Amino acid sequence: MKLALVGPTYPHRGGIAQYNTSLYRALARRFPVLVISFRRLYPRLLFPGTTQLDSSSRPFAVPSEAILDSIAPLSWRRAGARLVEYQPDLVIFQWWHPFFGLAYSGVLRSLRRLPSPPHVFLLCHNVMPHERPAIPGSWAALRKIAAHVFADVDGFLAHSSSLADEIRAIKPDAAVREVFHPIYDLYADVDELPASGGRVDGIPHILFFGNIRRYKGLDLLLRSLALVQAEVDFKATIAGEFYVDPKPFRTLARELGIDARLTWFDRYIPNEEVPALFRSTNLVVLPYTDATQSGVVPLAYQFGVPVIASRVGGLSQVIDDGISGRLVPPGDSSALAAAIVDYFKEAREDSFRAGVQKTKDRLSWDNLVDNILALLTQVRGGRGED
Repeated sequence: MKLALVGPTYPHRGGIAQYNTSLYRALARRFPVLVISFRRLYPRLLFPGTTQLDSSSRPFAVPSEAILDSIAPLSWRRAGARLVEYQPDLVIFQWWHPFFGLAYSGVLRSLRRLPSPPHVFLLCHNVMPHERPAIPGSWAALRKIAAHVFADVDGFLAHSSSLADEIRAIKPDAAVREVFHPIYDLYADVDELPASGGRVDGIPHILFFGNIRRYKGLDLLLRSLALVQAEVDFKATIAGEFYVDPKPFRTLARELGIDARLTWFDRYIPNEEVPALFRSTNLVVLPYTDATQSGVVPLAYQFGVPVIASRVGGLSQVIDDGISGRLVPPGDSSALAAAIVDYFKEAREDSFRAGVQKTKDRLSWDNLVDNILALLTQVRGGRGED
C-alpha cells in the first residue's frame, strides 16, 4: 500500500509542519509515503508573525516535494498531477484552517478524475478558526469552503470529541475516528539535557508556551500570577511570538507588580531551545478561553511536565484532572491561581509527573497510524471493498 501526505513540512515552521513530519516518520516505517508540501502557506497579508519559515539550526526535515501555493491554482493542478502519477491508495490532508480548502479542492479535482480514485482523509487539528475574522460574511464563506471539501472526503481523524462534533455538524454522515494528539517526540533529536533539566535555583518555574493570540488567555495568566505571588515564590517564562499587540500585556504585568518575576521571549522558539525551556520548568499553564485541542500539551508531556489548563474543548481528554495536571473553569483567574498554589504548596509535582508518564502511553504515533488503518478498513467496508 502506498500513502501520500499533503501539508506543510520544513522549511515551514510551527506545530502543523512538525506534526506532519512525525506522522511521515511513523508511516514510513510501514509504507512508501510521498509528502506534498507547500511553496507558500499564507500570503503575507494574512500572516501576523514575522516569518513563516523555521530558523532552527537543527531543523526537523523529511523528504518532501514543495509544490502547493495556497493562492496559485496552477500549483494545485501540479500537486494533483503529482499524486495521480504516484497513484497512492490513501491521501491524508492536514486540515487546520478552511483557508487552505480552496487549494485542497483543486488537488481533489485531479484525483476525482481517476477511474479508481484513492481514499482521502482529513486529519483535523481544527475545523474552523478559533477567532472569527472581522470581515463581514467571511465566517460563512469559510464554513462553505469547509463543507465543499468535506463532501469529497472519505474519512476524518479528529483529536477531540469537540472536533468530531464540529465535523459532523458540517457533514452529518461523516466517518470520523477520534484519536489523541501524539507527543512531539521529534524533540528527542535535540534534547541533550538530563531529565532533571535546569531547575537549579529552588524557585518554582512556570511556562506559558506558544504563539500568543487573544484566545490563549495570557491576560488571565498574568492576573492569576498576581494572586499566586502572595502565597508562592515563583518565576514564569512567556515564550512565543505575539500575534497581537504585546504592549497591553507588558503594561498589565507592571501594573500587577509581577513583571520582575517574568521572562519574555517574544519570538518563535527554535527547535534547539525548546528542550531547555521545558526541562527547566515545573509546570506548564494553558489558560485558553477556547480550544479544540492543543499541541502544547503533548509537547509538555514529551518532557514529563504536568499541565494546568482551562476546561475547554478536548483538553479534558488529554489532561487527567488530579493525575497528570489540573483543569479549571475558563476565564476564571482566581480558580487558576488556586490550582497553581495548590500544585506547589501541596507538592504535587512528583505524583503528577508520574501521571504524565502513564498518559504518554496513549499518545504514540504508532497508535495514530493504527487508527488511520482502522478508519481505512471502515470506509472500505462502507464501499463494499475488500
